[in-house]
Amino acid sequence: MSGLNLTSQQLDVLKEIGNIGAGNAATALGQLFNKKVLINVPSVKILSFPEVLSAEFLSDPHEIGMAVSVNILGSLTGDMLVLFSLKSALSMIDILARRKAGTSQLFNLADASALSESSNILCCSYLNAVTEFLKLYKLVPSVNQIHMDTMARLVRHLIAGLHKGDAGYILPIENRLFIEDVELNVFVLFLLAQESVHKILSINQT
Repeated sequence: MSGLNLTSQQLDVLKEIGNIGAGNAATALGQLFNKKVLINVPSVKILSFPEVLSAEFLSDPHEIGMAVSVNILGSLTGDMLVLFSLKSALSMIDILARRKAGTSQLFNLADASALSESSNILCCSYLNAVTEFLKLYKLVPSVNQIHMDTMARLVRHLIAGLHKGDAGYILPIENRLFIEDVELNVFVLFLLAQESVHKILSINQT
């Protein structure tokens, strides 16, 4: 399956979903952390499975990372991943646990649970953005699961496992989080069946 050739209008829709989702997430995370949070979304795109499985969109595919995976429940068919580099995951845990930056070198079950909560906020923020655009019934994430491996293997194995071989596309949204003087990079990936992608891209096309 090749990538999609998007019109400028379709690209604008994806960018707007990214911007609204990032705005929602910044507000919710700011309340969770009790800190000022800014989120920048450098770009959004839709990739085919082969393009994503190559992991070329990652700056360092061999870096150890963490992923939180959920199923999308509602009017769209697909799944979501929140993908952290290990460095960003540990920085997030420092913030969540109110530790001095750079303190966390390993994490325990409580840390993993806190990271899962922040990932759930990111998922809900983006699902709410999609819901707003498509005027769908509310989309919600399922109970999430946490995984650790290299960034490339996380993407390959989880996409294969979550999507069960169905044809579809991936919408990777890079989030640059600025939490006071700390910068984190986090990917939110939508794994969507073809009909769900077409539903998103058809908005405002009629």
